Amino acid sequence: MLLALLFSGVTIKLLPEAHVRGTEIELATIASIEGDDPAEVARVKSLKLGYAPAPGYSRLIVGSRLSSDVTRLIPGIAVTLKGADTCRVLPATERVQGATIEAAARAEVLRWFEGRDIELELISLVPDVELPSGDKPTELRAVYSDANQKAGPINVPVRLMVNGGIYRTVWTNWRLSVWELASVPKRAIANGETITLDMLESRRVLSPGSGPEAALAAGLAVGATAKRELQAGVPLREMDVSRPVLVKRGDALLVEVRRGNVHARTAATAEADARSGERIRVTVIDSKRALTATVVSRDLAIIELGRDQ
Repeated sequence: MLLALLFSGVTIKLLPEAHVRGTEIELATIASIEGDDPAEVARVKSLKLGYAPAPGYSRLIVGSRLSSDVTRLIPGIAVTLKGADTCRVLPATERVQGATIEAAARAEVLRWFEGRDIELELISLVPDVELPSGDKPTELRAVYSDANQKAGPINVPVRLMVNGGIYRTVWTNWRLSVWELASVPKRAIANGETITLDMLESRRVLSPGSGPEAALAAGLAVGATAKRELQAGVPLREMDVSRPVLVKRGDALLVEVRRGNVHARTAATAEADARSGERIRVTVIDSKRALTATVVSRDLAIIELGRDQ
């Protein structure tokens, strides 16, 4: 046993050139390692020698310095160096097409706007990207988390993942148009006039924005009062009308749960004030379960299973 310890060591045969994968250089990728102790050989093979060169670059590993690094990282080991005096390390690379990056970004935005009528236009072309080949295929992760979902210019980052880590983030630039069905007056409506269904028609219009500037969704203007003179053919905005509160917090109302053609009603309590078409939390009286429902009248709210929940 003592003799085995005294003569324990490894022989490292350095390659003159090596192509490595990933973002770090492992000793086993640039040299062959032999020795009497399999565990020790495995330990030497797994040694990390720092960063791998980026695409388009190389790194020179010097044999004498490598020997010193191994003995520093594994004290007491005997190292015999053979093979080349130096090793030129080059990265194994792959090219991710710009179209693939673009598709990942587009899919992420469409996921956020699922069920809505949108148009998405790429503002600037996405270039191809060369990056190190990993031990597994490159993963693309697009990140879009704009909860307000506003129309206009948007930026969607796409993270290129090598071996599970972010190697590079590519920003894609888009122009987002959101279309919606809005209430449009058939004729001019006077200031203070109560709006009735026969005064309106529904049209597909570009969303002008959010908040007071937002187009009033089809049907929500019925029963509202005009806050100014409204022109025929111009989509109504939230700021153009005064809509009465139909349901107040604490009011009792019926909640109709719909799944396809199956409808069921139950008694509930409103947890907030709401106007027609607004979504609020309601608490079912029997089960005390909290749900989100859309108010349609003073005593009725609707839940479409698979959409509201």
